Amino acid sequence: MDPTTRRHDATEAERLAAGGPPDTDAANATALRRISEVQPFLVDVRPAQEVADLAPDELLHAGPALTGWSEACGPLRGSVIGALLHLKLARSIAEASAMAEAGAVRLAPANDRGGLATYAGVIGGQTPVLVVKDRISGRLTFAALNEGRGRALRYGAYDKETLAKLGWIEGEFAEVLRRALQLSGGIDVLQLLAQALHMGDDGHSRQKAASALFANTLGPFLLETGCKEAARALRFLTQNEIFFLPITMAAAKNAMMAGEGIAGSTLVTSFAANGARFGIKVSACPGAWFTAPVPTIDGRYFEGHGPEEASPVIGDSEIAECFGLGAFAMAAAPALAPYVGGTPEQAVRLSTGMYAITLAEHPRFKVPSLSYRGTAFGVDARRVVAERIEPVFNTGIAHREPGVGQIGAGLGRVPLACFESALRALQGAQR
Repeated sequence: MDPTTRRHDATEAERLAAGGPPDTDAANATALRRISEVQPFLVDVRPAQEVADLAPDELLHAGPALTGWSEACGPLRGSVIGALLHLKLARSIAEASAMAEAGAVRLAPANDRGGLATYAGVIGGQTPVLVVKDRISGRLTFAALNEGRGRALRYGAYDKETLAKLGWIEGEFAEVLRRALQLSGGIDVLQLLAQALHMGDDGHSRQKAASALFANTLGPFLLETGCKEAARALRFLTQNEIFFLPITMAAAKNAMMAGEGIAGSTLVTSFAANGARFGIKVSACPGAWFTAPVPTIDGRYFEGHGPEEASPVIGDSEIAECFGLGAFAMAAAPALAPYVGGTPEQAVRLSTGMYAITLAEHPRFKVPSLSYRGTAFGVDARRVVAERIEPVFNTGIAHREPGVGQIGAGLGRVPLACFESALRALQGAQR
């Protein structure tokens, strides 16, 4: 790139970053306050159609809307095929594939319905989902149950063993969990997350502490249900080190929704990818997606796999970073760094680098190694563009072909173009 082009880009960035409405700072302060006041509790497990408006032929996916089946990446194709088999809407892989190709299934963003999809997982009307409720407003958000690491439907695997395990999780396990949650009166999600950060979690890719804390908290209520599957359910929870991820996601979604729809606010309320495009949402433009092609993931691959096999990034779990978790809190999770291909020192640099593009420090998420400093919180589209710093996120990596599953994990950056588009839209709305 020649110097003239670089200066043009810098001038454009300066114009976008400085061109917001005069009340933007006050609007952002209001958004942060509303988000911080949310009290998300895990309260129930219910079919998705009882929480959101879903048509019988709809499956909810991660990220912004796709233009059609032709845009679906391999893991998403595998998840749709597996879901159709699991929900008994198709009798064979060939029939499920034909249904999807023919448009018999409508794909829609979970994010636009108050829910979130983990990686390439999909949610149908009958899918049991974890329901999070804000105790202040009563707002409900949801995400699907987590199957554990490795081969899972959310990574596009649909073999018999994967679907059999999913059948138990969404059947007997979901029912035991529902009864236990009702007996518990609800689980304070933020309380567990804050404690988990002091135990080595980042609140996104590493959920070992939060999952263990959840199992400890809910264990007695599982036994009190008297269900014959209670012991098996408790064993599954203690062996699933990533179980808490969708609970985190639903809680983060609930909190970030409180900051939506504030005129003039440049606070970012969602990060998400659909395998073709990465998208963000901004407070002042509720419902609108600002997108760019998905970024490349720099990762560490499981033995026998490499980057040439990787699927493009997909998932709604990056909302964790919007909420001050994930890569923004990796300084609290040194053991996570090697899993995503980095070092503990790099994790600290990445986390602390995010303070330059955020509006505040999280009031509840504290990092012991940073002298209990709050995590970087409240991504400001103006600051991202002005500083030319793309927000970092961590993610799993799936094989590009449907039916294979996870092959690694890594780090990515939210494209700068998303934030530039959002600021242009905000400036256009002022004219």
